[in-house]
Amino acid sequence: MSTVRQIYELLRWEVKLEWRDKYALGSVFLYVVATVVIVYLALGDAIAGQTFNALYWVVLFFGATVAAGRSFLREGGRRHLYYYTLADPLALLFSKLFYNVLVIWLISLLTFGLLSLFASAVVVTHPLPFLLAVVFGGFGLATILTFISALAARAGGNGTLMAILSFPLIVPLLKLMVDAGTYGIGEGINDPFQAVYLTLAVDLLAVAVAVVLFPFVWRD
Repeated sequence: MSTVRQIYELLRWEVKLEWRDKYALGSVFLYVVATVVIVYLALGDAIAGQTFNALYWVVLFFGATVAAGRSFLREGGRRHLYYYTLADPLALLFSKLFYNVLVIWLISLLTFGLLSLFASAVVVTHPLPFLLAVVFGGFGLATILTFISALAARAGGNGTLMAILSFPLIVPLLKLMVDAGTYGIGEGINDPFQAVYLTLAVDLLAVAVAVVLFPFVWRD
């Protein structure tokens, strides 16, 4: 079976498993809704442009961490042996990655919709840089967190290890996303596409590192 076919079958299996066990995905969306509502109850109409931008990326980051951080936690024991003998490592990596990208993009849409509902005074005056930051930033978050999740899973599911490894890798990406979002709401930097280009560069670097190292991690 070709790698592309394996990716498709594993992705379909991932969606089927997630749909069967709606608790995990539902808990992520519940976190997003509860966080936005609590922020609104605390701040009310005081949610201005910069506050909106900061809250958006904070909620998206932690939602992405919860969603992508458990990617490989259920692949231990016999299931790991099953995948080990059946699938190509890169097919498994990209199936997890594509699934996490879709979930993170859904989280970003839900977060933006809820924040826009509660902070109707804030207007995204430059939607293209903001949208590109969400698309490329979400892909970067998914790539980094998926690979770190694999490392943590092979180390015995150590959540502390994942937090330690992911933090220095995520912070530069978040800085670029915040910069692009700041321009999107009509404030801050003069050249937002520089942040977008750098975000894309980080994405490509993260994918390259994951492609090179993941087969060794998974076969270990």
